[in-house]
Amino acid sequence: MKIELTERQEAIVKSLYLKGAMNSHNIIGELAGERLSMATIDELCALINDEFMMKGILPNFEPNEYGLELEALLDVVNSARIRP
Repeated sequence: MKIELTERQEAIVKSLYLKGAMNSHNIIGELAGERLSMATIDELCALINDEFMMKGILPNFEPNEYGLELEALLDVVNSARIRP
């Protein structure tokens, strides 16, 4: 499935990949080829959620600036699940 990411969103995904969080898929290669499998989308959504919980919220549980970016990224990635 094709996902249109902004440069910033692509940088976040690459950052997650380079942290070693995505061992089983070559997300960078799949993004470059504009084709993501459903398994990769599932894994990417889980990683974005984890990153949001660790670095995307303020002490009052509201999203910080990075958290808002992660929410937008999650919306884009999840949109691939509902498109034909």
